[in-house]
Formats: sequence, C-alpha cells, structure tokens
Amino acid sequence: MNFLNGVCLLLKKELKDYFFSPLIYILTGLFSGIMGWLFFNYLVGAKNLTMLSLTHSILIPLFGNINFLFLFLIPLLSMKLFSEEKKNQTLDLLFLSNLEHSQIIFSKFLAGLIISLFILSWTLVFPIILGLSGYNDWGTVLSSYLGLIFSIISYLWVGLFCSSLTENPIIAAITTFCVLLGMMLMVLTVNATQIEILNIIFQYLSTPFHYEGFVRGSIKNYNLIYLLSFSGFFYFLTHKSLESRNW
Repeated sequence: MNFLNGVCLLLKKELKDYFFSPLIYILTGLFSGIMGWLFFNYLVGAKNLTMLSLTHSILIPLFGNINFLFLFLIPLLSMKLFSEEKKNQTLDLLFLSNLEHSQIIFSKFLAGLIISLFILSWTLVFPIILGLSGYNDWGTVLSSYLGLIFSIISYLWVGLFCSSLTENPIIAAITTFCVLLGMMLMVLTVNATQIEILNIIFQYLSTPFHYEGFVRGSIKNYNLIYLLSFSGFFYFLTHKSLESRNW
C-alpha cells in the first residue's frame, strides 16, 4: 500500500468518526454563535468609520478572537486522536497493519485539519457581509485566513503529540491547552524582562508574534519558517512517542 492510499484509507475512517459525533456540531454552533455576537458588536461600534478603519476596528480584533478561540477548540478536537485508540486498545491493531507510523500520524492530522477548516469556514460570512457594504481590502482578509490556517496546523501538531502520550482524552486536552497557552503567554515574558537577547528569543518563540504579521498583511519569511519548524518539531515528537511503544 503506497503512502497516499494508506493515508486516505484511515482518513475516511477518522472523518466518519468525527462527523458522526455530536461534539463537532456543538463546538461549531458555540463557535459560530460567539463569533457572530462579537462581529455584530464590532460592526455596530464601527458603523461610522471609513473602510480603512474597518480593518483595524473589525477585522484585526475579529481574527485575533478567532485565533484565541481555536486555542480552546484544538485541544477538544485533537484529544481523542491517539488517546482514544490507546484506551480502546485499537492503536496496536493499526501498528500491526500495513500502515506506517507516518501514515497514521498524517491521516489523523488531516482529519483534525479538515474538521478545523469546516468550523472556520462559517466565518466566511463576515468578510462577505463587509464586502456587500463596500469593503475591498481583500489582501488583509486572505493573509489573515492564511495565518489562521498556519496557526491551526501548528496547534494540531501539539494536540497530536499530547494525545499520543496518554490514554485519557481529558488529560490530553488539558496538556495541549497548557502548552499552547504557554506559547502564547511568552509575550508577557517579553514585557517582563529587560535583557534584549531574551526579549528577542521569547518574542520569536511566541505564536501571537508570528500570527500578528499575517493579520496585519505583513508576512515575513521568519513567520513561515517558525510555523513550519514548530509543526515539524511536534511531528517529530509524535513520531518518537509512537515508536516508543515498540521498545
């Protein structure tokens, strides 16, 4: 079985489990309700502003809140990816199949990513509403969505790794949230220290610093390098975590 066929085979099973679970629809409803309420309030507060101001008064805070909410959603979406398999003792069956570890990891990652994008897709109505009112700064909208996708990808890799460490989905979710929150709170460390080299290091390691560039339409090479390196590092840790079961 080649790599793609193996990934697609397991991906179908994962997506079926996701979409047959009420958790997805509950999370989607809550997420859409919260974001709809925030968008309405931002829109009412900015009704007398210019198109340029709409970017700063509506889109930038809106996308910031979307990213913040995924800090809570990703742990819930990823907590069962491996821990449930361990709990039901079906992970060993996957290892005994013809699937490689990388195929198993990527199939579960893609399932989580597709579900996350499904939830995120409901926010497309917000720029459409702004577009109907004459807003046309679509470059900022596209770069903001690109930043969200990269953030979701990096969050998912953390979730996969934490889920591979335990049989308890709740512990996996809490661990994932703590790691992601720690990465986000590095911004506070930057403000607390007066040592310039530490400021630079902690700023570079904090996820909001890199996401902010996407939202403001100023994407730098180091933003992409960080997000790709971050994801690659946690893929490596997940792979090693699964390999340790054979020791």
